[in-house]
Amino acid sequence: MINTKTISRRWYGFALLSVLGLSAVGVGAIRSVALSAGEARQVIARMPGFELSRDSVRVKEVTAVGNSAVVVAQVETAFRLEQDAKGTWRVAEVRTGQDRWQSVDELARSLGEEKAAVARAEMETVATALESFKRARGFYVDGDGIALLMDHLQPHYICRVIRVDPWHHPYSYQGTATSFALRSAGPDGKADTADDLSYAK
Repeated sequence: MINTKTISRRWYGFALLSVLGLSAVGVGAIRSVALSAGEARQVIARMPGFELSRDSVRVKEVTAVGNSAVVVAQVETAFRLEQDAKGTWRVAEVRTGQDRWQSVDELARSLGEEKAAVARAEMETVATALESFKRARGFYVDGDGIALLMDHLQPHYICRVIRVDPWHHPYSYQGTATSFALRSAGPDGKADTADDLSYAK
């Protein structure tokens, strides 16, 4: 069992926790004015894509502030290991509570696809803000760097600052008065590789 203190400085998505093999999770931003441990357990058990049994979720702590809450919980998790030809063990499947076994590779692939979709949506949001900027000013933001771009767009053309992609790498921006390119380096964090995502005009 992983002590929650070891992951308290960073939030992880539930699917990523399953992939990494961690059984203690922090679940943030559950919308409620007052949240009991029982209600929190029920909300966590019904997370999309998991449908856990309530008995498999143990709520350790609930801290509610206004209309949000932080819930520290433990989720019963089982792992099926496989040994390759070299004798190296790896996690092949994971099961939460009494749920069915799920392939770790499939979970990782699904998580990657979800992150890519988020990155595309965020770049479209920035691109829409850039178009609004151009309509008002007659040109795109001229320069390099996502920080420079956000300084020009926020708060008049975009409501929130978008600087980092879902893999925690900065988006890149290159723009002239007449064109621009937004890029995410993708899962590997390296520019100009096959997993890059881009939006250009």
